[in-house]
Amino acid sequence: MNTNAKLMDYLYSKASRKLIPLSGTFELSPVCNFSCRMCYVRKTQKEVKESPRPILKLSDWLRIAKEAREAGMLYLLLTGGEPLLWSDFWTLYDELIDMGFLISINTNGSLIDEKAVEHFKRKPPRQINITLYGANDDTYEKLCRAKGVFSEVNWAIRTLKEAGIVLRLNCSLTPQNVCDLDQMIQYSKEKELQMVAATYMFPPIRRDSSLIGVNERFTPEDSAKYRLKTYYLQTSEREYQEYLKKILSGYVEPPGLDEGCIDPIDGKVRCRAGKASFWITWDGYMTPCGMMPEPKVDLVNLPFSDSWKKITEETAQLCLSGVCDKCKNRNICNPCAAMAYAETGQSTGIPKYLCQAAVHMQKIAKETLKLDDETR
Repeated sequence: MNTNAKLMDYLYSKASRKLIPLSGTFELSPVCNFSCRMCYVRKTQKEVKESPRPILKLSDWLRIAKEAREAGMLYLLLTGGEPLLWSDFWTLYDELIDMGFLISINTNGSLIDEKAVEHFKRKPPRQINITLYGANDDTYEKLCRAKGVFSEVNWAIRTLKEAGIVLRLNCSLTPQNVCDLDQMIQYSKEKELQMVAATYMFPPIRRDSSLIGVNERFTPEDSAKYRLKTYYLQTSEREYQEYLKKILSGYVEPPGLDEGCIDPIDGKVRCRAGKASFWITWDGYMTPCGMMPEPKVDLVNLPFSDSWKKITEETAQLCLSGVCDKCKNRNICNPCAAMAYAETGQSTGIPKYLCQAAVHMQKIAKETLKLDDETR
């Protein structure tokens, strides 16, 4: 573990114990130039204008940022929708950099041009996370319903890397782009970039409250299959074998984890949402996590400190199903309140999709290890 990672673990550990909002996410806008089939938040400009709550303005975000800094925020993620589409992005970005925040950005990469690259060179973010949705224009069009954009994303990745900007590739795997899995992994290796792939797609209940447990995604069995295939393609044979053994032993870390999900006190997966991190929606609600519509606090009408206190109190009341807590597979599927809520409509519900995926991972692990033993 490098020095920066050790420092981050120390800070998060201390923040979690003292309920300091060390990390925040600003969801600047739900508007995006892509229309991804599984997206949890996307809205059109028309839908935003017709919303009963207006989109936050530059002055709102600056006020929130100043109050959050006073409360202890250091790490800040700017996301959307597509954050670069938000009209005051660059003004806000410069102000936030000057405030001293360590900023990461989630983007689809298609809107990054030479001017943006020069701006990032002058005022570098901590990291830019570009989501890779495929390895060619056809796959992008099928999944994202956007034409001719892969070349733009590829240009952005290559140019940002050449400019010395720290990059990470995210990948949301679905039935529409899994055909490109091998090529995307090879692409990340050629670019010498980490690619974090997820085969679990949250039901988009924030976009449509009727979609509990529903999304354009893999079956639980295919989610498990491609999760393991991704791990196999990204690691060595020895590492893959060890991973399969961990599955059978009852404990694996889920893919796609960020620094907000690992508790450095005991190394286990224990979400820090509502303890050391928070999310602010485009229309001014504070939530523990962007995947959850509840609990939420109206940040427009409350100071940040009061909103944070209320969120920590309400988050502390959340609990998972007693069935999940006692399940022998709980450290394989690693359910969280956000997953349970998205799958069942309540944090105490049993997310059966995850149960089925975990069982199928165990089945694959048993069959693979048995075959390997038989061939020796």
